[in-house]
Amino acid sequence: MLIEFEGENTGSITMFGDAATRLLKMMGQSGQPEGAIREEDIPAALNKLKEALAHLQEPEAEEDEDGELPVSITTRATPLIDLLESGIEKGGYMMWKEK
Repeated sequence: MLIEFEGENTGSITMFGDAATRLLKMMGQSGQPEGAIREEDIPAALNKLKEALAHLQEPEAEEDEDGELPVSITTRATPLIDLLESGIEKGGYMMWKEK
């Protein structure tokens, strides 16, 4: 499953459902595959996300069978943080849906 995040006055990003659900929950949202955040609630959601990531203790990453390191949730959060910050700057709501 893929989840697309889109701001009313910003671009959009798409991420894997498991990472999106985890990040949504860190933002204080339900984690459902469809939803929205009102413009006035975006700063609080962004702060919750940043705080959760700051206190996150991720285990040491181990290489997979291809010798690649997995992408951390903190790294996966970066485009979403950028989108939320852009939404604060440009105004408007943010929504997400299953793609």
